[in-house]
Amino acid sequence: MFKLEKRPEQSQKWIYLSPFLAVLITMISGGILFATLGENPFEAIRIIFWDPLFDPNFASYSRPQLLVKAGPLILIAIGLSFGFKAGVWN
Repeated sequence: MFKLEKRPEQSQKWIYLSPFLAVLITMISGGILFATLGENPFEAIRIIFWDPLFDPNFASYSRPQLLVKAGPLILIAIGLSFGFKAGVWN
């Protein structure tokens, strides 16, 4: 059986590295998923991650839609973080 123990102090390296690692793992697993479906994984990752931010053809539509769709998710994440930090579990 596993026993979870709290670390005495958090590593500064992992505080900054973990979000980048999470995005990288997401991109790799998504690429594997698209490859198993027979699609080009690099094209899919470019369309999902790169084009909404940097492609001028998508910018007029995608950036506002990105904010519309990310806004509620950000608010939910903030609310959940308050609950988790307070130790309130539902």
